[in-house]
Amino acid sequence: MQEYLVSMSYFSALSIVCIVLYAFTYFLPTPENQNKARSTFYFRLLLLFTIAAFEAILLRFEYLPIASAIVTNLFILLISYLLMFAIYTRYDCEITLRHYLACAIHSVFFIGLIYLAQIYLNAGYLRSALVLMNIFIPYALTLRKCNQQFKMHRVGDRILYGSLLLTLLIFVVYVVFYALFFSDEKHVPLSLYFTALLSFICILFFGFALSIIYSLVGKLRKEIITDKLTGAKNRNYLTDVAEKMYSLAKRRQEPLSVILCDIDSFKKINDSYGHSAGDKVLVSFSHVIESSLRTEDILIRIGGEEFIILLPYNDIDKAVLTAERLRKAINEENIDIGGKNIQISASFGVVQVDTTKSIDDNINHADIALYEAKRSGRNKVIAYSR
Repeated sequence: MQEYLVSMSYFSALSIVCIVLYAFTYFLPTPENQNKARSTFYFRLLLLFTIAAFEAILLRFEYLPIASAIVTNLFILLISYLLMFAIYTRYDCEITLRHYLACAIHSVFFIGLIYLAQIYLNAGYLRSALVLMNIFIPYALTLRKCNQQFKMHRVGDRILYGSLLLTLLIFVVYVVFYALFFSDEKHVPLSLYFTALLSFICILFFGFALSIIYSLVGKLRKEIITDKLTGAKNRNYLTDVAEKMYSLAKRRQEPLSVILCDIDSFKKINDSYGHSAGDKVLVSFSHVIESSLRTEDILIRIGGEEFIILLPYNDIDKAVLTAERLRKAINEENIDIGGKNIQISASFGVVQVDTTKSIDDNINHADIALYEAKRSGRNKVIAYSR
């Protein structure tokens, strides 16, 4: 009787925690992608199945030990599959009928396995080890999916991956503790079972929640510093990155060059073909520039048809060669506007950053060179002369 009351207190505590976490999921940011948004749905089911898994263990007090073991362990297996579904959709992998069928077939096989284990395996920890081997299947698939999507520079991915490894470790420690300290007990110790489930659900929830939050914060930051039309960085990004690159070049005494470029006669394009055509020209211009730059070079749209390019480790000679290459690539680009191919050109002002002057002064020098390129006929590259 006393053990039953203790188990009910464990059940109540675990239920309260799961219900609170369930309610908290409604306050998590919801991704715009509908498939990704389903990950929260699977996680809510996981929380409910966690409550059900502990409730099923209480069947042993109704003199149904085999039924209790089968139902409890089945819920544990389903929790691991729901975790897999939540992570898959978190990374925009659609859950298909094939996934559900695999889960169903494994569950049927698992029920038979647990039934036989209850009859032929007297040691409870051996049955727990058997359960661990089965839940490792969906866990391995989940970790594999995370590993495929893993991006070291994203904090959310690291947190999620770490929480998965930690929860898997909890199951392993659970079996080890069972074997070392409770090997004489035929049934799962309620205190150990409660501790394992509570630790599992708390660690997993905070890993999952922080992953979503960090992901959306990163997406928001990207939107803030990215020009929506062209995909290039915008003026918000310029203030931050230019100062950092300037400071780095000054500290290491390495060359840094700036190219200021402007599409020639852009107003005429807008007037002749419309603003939608002008937008198409801007997108095409940006694409040509981006595809011709190195990975470390940065293209920033600072307004209208004007762009700035930051070239680390480039002196003035290399920067001029880069600008000339870009100018020729733009001249060779044909842009389809309403079934008519048009060609555009651009003018370039180039300067090697003088670290004795401010970054704004250097950009102004590039602007002076750009003005000279425009004034002297356009479609030119002019280097600033001090």
